[in-house]
Amino acid sequence: MQKLKRFSLLLLFLFTLPIAIGQLPFPNNEVSPKPKEPAHVVFAASQAPAQQPAIQSTDPFHVLLFYTHSHESYKPVVAQSKGLQAVYDEQTNIYSMQEMMQYYFNLNQITTTVMDFDAMTEMKTTGAAFHQAYDVVRPVLKEKLSQQPFDLVIDFHRDSAPSSVTTLELNGERYAKVAFVVGAEHAGYSSNLAYATALSEQLNRMVPGISRGIMKKQGKGVDGVYNQDLSPEMLLIEFGGIDNNDEELQRTMAVLAQAIQKAFIEMAV
Repeated sequence: MQKLKRFSLLLLFLFTLPIAIGQLPFPNNEVSPKPKEPAHVVFAASQAPAQQPAIQSTDPFHVLLFYTHSHESYKPVVAQSKGLQAVYDEQTNIYSMQEMMQYYFNLNQITTTVMDFDAMTEMKTTGAAFHQAYDVVRPVLKEKLSQQPFDLVIDFHRDSAPSSVTTLELNGERYAKVAFVVGAEHAGYSSNLAYATALSEQLNRMVPGISRGIMKKQGKGVDGVYNQDLSPEMLLIEFGGIDNNDEELQRTMAVLAQAIQKAFIEMAV
């Protein structure tokens, strides 16, 4: 009789185990089943609560992505793809990472649009110099912004700094650091600065040290505007550097997407 009782308890435990497991919380960057295309690794970010007030409230939250220096590339990523060491490449570059970026944004309920404009190919075709990149992008970006409103506009770049500057190792994981560039030579730059500050602080609350902070640019020898006068919600993000690899970049993208969700969406609810 005692054996029968123990056997009945065992059957009850085995029956309820899947139900109990199904109630456990999982990070919002781990999904099942994972989509087959694109076949990206999914990284979970820290869930530290945000503190700063929301800047804007919109549902759904819509982000425009574009790439002024579209051929900026990462040496390990190009080496893996082509067996070459290069910091600029016409195929394997930051512009070609748009699907990966959209994937992580989508995981965090952020709608994205990519501005379909390969700026550096256009510059090569027209003979424009490197320092004219922002001038080449400007009319295309201005037209895009006139077609519909966006809650956030991000110009993604790759920093030229080495791994010692652009890589964070924390708790056994390696991340590509980000930095924010704010052009201070236009009348509305304080809004761009507020957005950059809110996101930089949120990132560092989640993963301390992942953001290198804000770089205000003005004076001789710099652009000073970076087309940020076209939108008060515009960010210029230096996303890693020349030595960062695909895993480090994806891990940071997972954190960045969650940080945007926390800084500009969760706190607005």
